[in-house]
Amino acid sequence: MSSEKFKEINVFIKIIDSSGCIIKKLNPDDRLSEIRKELESRNDIDDMLLFSKKKNDDEFGELKREDEEKFPLNEIITVENGLDTLYLKRIYWEFLNRQHKLDYGRIMSFDGIKIAKKQAYKISKCELKEINSYKKGHLEFESKEDWMKKTNLFFDVDGINVTNFVKLGLSIGSLRDKSFNKEVMSTYQYTEIGKVSLKFNKADLKLTEEFENDVIDAIKSKNPGERFRKIAEDYGQLIPTEIILGGRVYINDVKKSSISSTDISNNATGNIGFGSSNAKVGFNFNNSETTLKFYNSNNIKLLGGSHPESENFDSEYWIKSLKDYQYWECIEFRNPISTFQLLSNDLRNQTFKSIGKRILHTSTEDCVYHLNEYGRHNVFELKNISQDISEIIYDEEADCDVFASVYEANENSKNVFFNCQILREPSAKPSIIIHGIQNKFKQCKYNLKVRIMFIGYDINFNFILPDTIGVELIKNVYNSQNPCEFHSIPLQHKLDLMLAKNIPFFGIPVLENLIKFLIIGHNFRKVDDEDKIDIFSYCLKKKCYVNLPKVTFCTLIISNYLDSNFYASLPFNCKLLRNPFIELNTINSSMNPKCISLYLSKNNDYRPIFLNQKFSQIEIEYVHCNCKKTCFVCKNKTVKISWKGNDAECILFG
Repeated sequence: MSSEKFKEINVFIKIIDSSGCIIKKLNPDDRLSEIRKELESRNDIDDMLLFSKKKNDDEFGELKREDEEKFPLNEIITVENGLDTLYLKRIYWEFLNRQHKLDYGRIMSFDGIKIAKKQAYKISKCELKEINSYKKGHLEFESKEDWMKKTNLFFDVDGINVTNFVKLGLSIGSLRDKSFNKEVMSTYQYTEIGKVSLKFNKADLKLTEEFENDVIDAIKSKNPGERFRKIAEDYGQLIPTEIILGGRVYINDVKKSSISSTDISNNATGNIGFGSSNAKVGFNFNNSETTLKFYNSNNIKLLGGSHPESENFDSEYWIKSLKDYQYWECIEFRNPISTFQLLSNDLRNQTFKSIGKRILHTSTEDCVYHLNEYGRHNVFELKNISQDISEIIYDEEADCDVFASVYEANENSKNVFFNCQILREPSAKPSIIIHGIQNKFKQCKYNLKVRIMFIGYDINFNFILPDTIGVELIKNVYNSQNPCEFHSIPLQHKLDLMLAKNIPFFGIPVLENLIKFLIIGHNFRKVDDEDKIDIFSYCLKKKCYVNLPKVTFCTLIISNYLDSNFYASLPFNCKLLRNPFIELNTINSSMNPKCISLYLSKNNDYRPIFLNQKFSQIEIEYVHCNCKKTCFVCKNKTVKISWKGNDAECILFG
């Protein structure tokens, strides 16, 4: 019998906070690294357990894996009641959380996902699950958005949240100046070892005092938008609520990816990375190179795991290294939510309300309008909206309103213009009422374009995106006991001052009940230092102005937007025997406005005006009234726009 066998002693192996134990004969002089190999080979322990030394009844000191080579077994054994006991501590989520800062926010970026500088939350509990998965596959990119998503470790994740985080990542720094052709065309073979998954939810997170105070200060500030963008920069844009830890190795598919880089811009130099910013898998690109190359000659990069330097990749060595939790990395993030989304309900509401309303969604839809009877309306329902967008705009917290405009796609269509208003019946989704107005009735089918904007509170906190558009929404309810055909709504804002600052403004009527044959028009007006909105109603069946019904008039003021090409304020051209008009294609080839409005000055007696919008033209339209000059409008509003006045402008946005 060998002397080593004589040295073996009975050791009681016990996992802290677990009942029961096992007994093994072990050599007390063996290093703990050898003891681990022996016990793991017999499946007595696994890589989620750490050797620990008992200090007192309630406290244990845990030994790091890299120090196991330094300690013999006899230095870690605790003698209790004459029994040699070896304590093991299971790696719990608290340990992994500390090591990987899982309760810190994350920021999507060109260099891989980054950990926020400041901590917004602390995790109180977490679901940890050992998965020990093995997967091999190909990684390809469909677009620059797909590239950003996957290089920031979001793989099988879709939805509005991820889409918006990707937009934000693409906007950071000089990324928009980079060429993505080569990166999107790159492909990789990968091997993935998933060790554990961690999940938590809102109830598991508690705000840090610093984060809460910064949010409250931002709400009270004069410029909440800028303050919240700074908070997102400090505390992170997002929190992944499920995280996979383990390792992944990427091997560049050279046959598919080794392509010319001649179209990369002269100033495009940098690193493209997978994973965290300090654990990147990527390549350098520089216009002095003729092909894209990886950092190391064998085209391999690791995320998690260990490997000897200057050696060919050894798969077995790498997989074995992942038995040590210290070599784990975050290899995948799932179910991300905005950092602000985790605020208490009260603080969350205060946050998005302090920012104000935004343009949440815009679209242009096709509408086929059969005008088979004079005055017949078309009800355009808002159907072609994705589930993600619908959940936001129909959420009561978002408090959404709809703006719309309509135009005829056929430029050659004559003697017709279109009017739209919003129908918002109680407990029903909004719809758009469209009327075609002809001088002489003719049955016809029209192919219309309906432009739609949803305005509301940004309950998903995408206001940190650089391209979001802030607005002010003003609602005025007309419900007079003495109704009339024409009503002026006082406006607190100075229209001429907004025009001077390139701030566009628009309006639309909203009805609670559908009224057949009724159209409602409006104009913005400033006369003698009075800023007003004139609204008026006309019956297509009677062909005369009629009393206004109960109507809510919504005024939209677009307070900030990034692209100056979105806005224009244009005078009308006047020609003999033709209504005043604007030719859009002679002014700005890219101008295709979503909203238009009319601004009048110098005169209080203009006839009610409708705007006839086509793809490349806007024209003034008037309607004929059969009242024989007995109504208020025909008696008092008689002036038409002419080339002499130079006092009418058309406001365009979009």
